[in-house]
Formats: sequence, C-alpha cells, structure tokens
Amino acid sequence: MSDGPQPRGPDSVRRSLSWTLFGELSFALSQWLSYMIIAKLGTPEALGRYSLGFAVATPIVIAASLHLRPIYVVDVRSRWGFADFLGLRSVLLPLALTLVAAVCLLRGWPWQTAVVVMLVGVVRVSESASDIYYARAQRAETMDPIGISRALRGVWSIGLLALGLALTDDDVIALALVAAAMLLHTLLFDRRKAAAIEVPGDPTGGSLRPRFRAESLRSLLREALPVGVAATLLALTANIPAYVLEQRHGLAAVGILAAVMSIRQVSSVINMALGSAAIARLAKLSIDNARGFWRLLGKLLAVVLTLNGLGLIVIVLFGDLYLRYGYTPEYEPYVPQLVLASIAAVVLGLSNILSQTLTALSQFRMQLWINLVVVGVAAALSMWWIPARGLDGAVETALSVACLRFVIYVAANLILGPRTKA
Repeated sequence: MSDGPQPRGPDSVRRSLSWTLFGELSFALSQWLSYMIIAKLGTPEALGRYSLGFAVATPIVIAASLHLRPIYVVDVRSRWGFADFLGLRSVLLPLALTLVAAVCLLRGWPWQTAVVVMLVGVVRVSESASDIYYARAQRAETMDPIGISRALRGVWSIGLLALGLALTDDDVIALALVAAAMLLHTLLFDRRKAAAIEVPGDPTGGSLRPRFRAESLRSLLREALPVGVAATLLALTANIPAYVLEQRHGLAAVGILAAVMSIRQVSSVINMALGSAAIARLAKLSIDNARGFWRLLGKLLAVVLTLNGLGLIVIVLFGDLYLRYGYTPEYEPYVPQLVLASIAAVVLGLSNILSQTLTALSQFRMQLWINLVVVGVAAALSMWWIPARGLDGAVETALSVACLRFVIYVAANLILGPRTKA
C-alpha cells in the first residue's frame, strides 16, 4: 500500500503544449488588452510611457535572468541543483532594478515617465522570479502549474490596470497596483507550486532556499553568460527602434509603434510557448533519435506558420477595424504599418522556434554570435531609417531584422542539428 501520493510522470508533448498555450495565450491576451485600455483611457503619450517602460526594463531584466530556466531544463547531467539557480537569480535581480533606476536618472525623463518605467521594471523582475520557479515544472515535464500561473498573472494584470485607470485616471497608481499583485503572486503561488514538484536527479532535492556556494555560482555563471548575453541582445534588437523613435520623434510616436507592433507581441508569446513546451523533449531526442528530433521540429514550425499566418490574414482583412475599435480612430491610418508588422511576426515566429532548438542542443555560444550580428544590423538600420522615416522606418527595421534572423537560424540548424544514421 502506498504511503502517500506517487510522483507524477512527465506529460506528453501535446499535453505540455496545451497547458503552455493556455497560460501564454491568456497572459498574451492580457498584455494585448493592456495596450488597448491605456490607449482608450489615456493618450498616445501614456501608451508611449508604458511601452517605453517595457523597452527599457525588458533587456535589463533578461540580462539579469541569464536565461537560467532553459539551462536548468536541459542540464541532464545535473551539474547544478535548483538551489544554485535560485541563488544566482536572487543576486542578480536587485541589480537589475538598480540599473533600471540608473537609466531613468541618466535619461532625465519627467517624473511620471521615470516612475512608470520603474514600476514596469518591478513587474518584469517579479516575472523573472516566477520564471525560475517554473523551471522545476518544465524540467519535470509537468507544465500545468506554469500554464495556470501565467493565466492568473494575466487576470491580475489586466483587472487591476483597468480598475486603477477607471477609478483614478492615473497610470502610475494603476501600475503600482499591478506591480504589487505580481510580487504577491510570485511569493504566494509560484513558490508554493514549485515546492510541490519533485525533480528526479536534482542534487539539491526539493530545497527552495537559495544556495550561495561561490564555486557553483561561478561555474553556473560561466555556463549561462553566453546564452544570457544572447537573450539580452535579442531583447535589445526588438527594442532599439523604440529607443531611437522616442529620442527623435517623442513618446506619442512610441505609443503608436506599440499599437502596430502589438500583433508581434502576441505572436512571440505563442511561439515561445511552443518552444518551451518542447525544448526538454528536443534535448532528449537530439541525443538518441535524430529522426524524431527533426520530425518534432517540423511539426512545431508548421504550427507556428499556421497560427501566425492566420493572424496575418485577419489583419489584412480587418486591420482597420482592429485599430479603430481596439484602440481609437486616431490609430486607424496606420493599417499599412500594421500589415508589415504582422508579416514580421510570421517570420519572427519561425526564427524563434529555430532558436529554441539551438538551446535544446546546448549551442549557447552560437546564439551569442548570431545575436551580436543581428543587434548590430538592427542598430544600423534604426539609425539610418528612423530619424527621417519615423514610424515607417521603425516597422521596416523590424521586418528586415526578422528576415535576417530567419535565414541565419535556418543555416545554423542545418549545420549543427543531429544527423540521422544511415
């Protein structure tokens, strides 16, 4: 007779994908709606402050996160325990918030813009803290705690943002409510769920106390630094157009850019959800089943192409209605830019899946070099096109960079992917 609940086995890729998509789609919907709510209840400048907050905080928090979650997931040799990953992230996240504050001081933004950027930084830090707790569930291939958590985060986020704006008409107060709720969710929900998950082979067992052994932290930092820098460069690539646009054309232009690029945000969340659901399985298949690896990758690319392609068709047919009623009539003239952004989302979705396969193959340094090239191209195109062409130049930069990433990642996968035996 059993003395207690038996450890749960890994989910199938289909079940993992279902839970991941449920959570990420729910969260993406909340982020999507948040832009619309701010646009309807505020001004393009208010939307610009909000999107600028994400543009500034996201690369910094990603840099501090060091992409540790997938490294823990694919660490099949158990070189480090979960407590080591938690320790490294607990050291780096406060430094991220400090750096966000430093950027606000150096840029000299008005107080309202600076506070909004800082509050978005707190939200992003809470998400990064939850992300490391998600790693336990992902490595155990039980994705439902992640899906439920992401869905709940979306509910708290959009509900409190709408409530705060409706009651106070002040985006600072509304974002303060959201930031507080996100921190509480991390502590009261995600940490407890992580503690209930058993990860076979973890040398630190079920401990959720950060471990600060210098030798372990140094070796983990060395392992994570290339992929962490690569992820940071990727985030910078996506946000460089917003930096240049804000400096040359103001916050209102950044708000309009956020509206037309919103389809890319939802698309990227879906794409990363697909990759996250399959990355552990791809890592295992790459070792002893090359044919299965390529078959699964082909299915993932087909799903991404189908979902993003449907999104593009909807935008082509109903983009004017989306901007008019989803935002305000002030945004409707920007349908051509919205269509270009949707095309970029299709190409970017395929690139994101191909980048996830390189993570599954532990090709971290290769991603660093790829993203160094891409961020350089993004910066050059932004400086060349955006000062004179404004919003058009920002969207064209995004499309060009997406195409470049796709070509490079196709080549990298063909060269570095597992070989089928004759």
